[in-house]
Amino acid sequence: MYLDHRITIKIARILDMIDLSALLLDANGNVILPEGDQRVFNLPEPMRTNPTMPLIYGGVTLIGTSEEQPIYICLQGDSEEIKKCAVLCAELINLILREDMSHTSCEQSLRLMLRGEIESAEFEALAVEHNIPVEKKRCVLYFYFVDIEAEAAMQILNDGKGDEGDLLAEVGRHSLAMLKGVDEEVNFAELEEYAKAIEMSFLTENGTAVYVGISNPRDDLVSIPEAYEEARSAINVGRVYHSNRNVFVYRNLLLERFLSDVPTDMCSSYNSMIFNRKTARLFNDEMVHTIEAFFDNSLNLSETARKLYIHRNTLVYRLEKVQRAIGLDLRNFDDAVTFKMMMLLGKNTTPRKNRL
Repeated sequence: MYLDHRITIKIARILDMIDLSALLLDANGNVILPEGDQRVFNLPEPMRTNPTMPLIYGGVTLIGTSEEQPIYICLQGDSEEIKKCAVLCAELINLILREDMSHTSCEQSLRLMLRGEIESAEFEALAVEHNIPVEKKRCVLYFYFVDIEAEAAMQILNDGKGDEGDLLAEVGRHSLAMLKGVDEEVNFAELEEYAKAIEMSFLTENGTAVYVGISNPRDDLVSIPEAYEEARSAINVGRVYHSNRNVFVYRNLLLERFLSDVPTDMCSSYNSMIFNRKTARLFNDEMVHTIEAFFDNSLNLSETARKLYIHRNTLVYRLEKVQRAIGLDLRNFDDAVTFKMMMLLGKNTTPRKNRL
């Protein structure tokens, strides 16, 4: 369950009234309050099974706010008084959440739809209430703003989001999602250019980096949560394999999505066949940059040399050094594919930090 700033402030006031160390956790154990706390806790299975029953665990008292889509309160201590305090806090927070849900704005409704936090039957009721067409071809664009919060980014994006039928919702402290109408024949190149324009606008005018994920299209609102997950996944997968990009189209990441499912130990094993101590001096930053540029320019020697500002013969010399060392001629398509796969598998072994 996502909590917007207004609700978070109300809950923070409740927790501040308690003369105890208190944390608010989401369903995955991530700390919501205090803000800025990056810890993730392992919620015990009994807590997930019966969230509204207080649980003493490792010197703390845990309780969820409700049976469905709970958030969790964690109080330091394990006395009977602390258990009663935890129950009271959970009831108060649940009342706040229920009151908030009973006055669902268009943005809140959209957020619930995108995150899949309502039953399918409720989609149509909320859509009718807020005059959102149920049957319409749309893609989800997921925006993650590195240095500014979503509330500020929302005001900027609302001024220039384009089509009046496009809908925008805050879905995280630094994240927005846009439900964007598209033509029957979806022009992904156009969508990508639109996203790049927004990215460059925020970078030049606000000095903040923006990552954008673009989903496959959906024909109705009920399937929008799947598109939302695709857009988020596009960023999480794309950033691993393409650190020089900020805009990622889900459908264009087929190979990367496949590789991200390969077990880490297998990735390491195959990657080390080419990238190891014996080849470490050969595959320095300059050589890797040269090879990546060669791949980006479709194995075209002249175009790659021009882009790198080097002589064509210098490029040929570097590629021949690789061939002598590992037996792969990167000018040959099959060898180039083999090398690129091994290189990408190496990127898959890096820790998956800061998933969005």
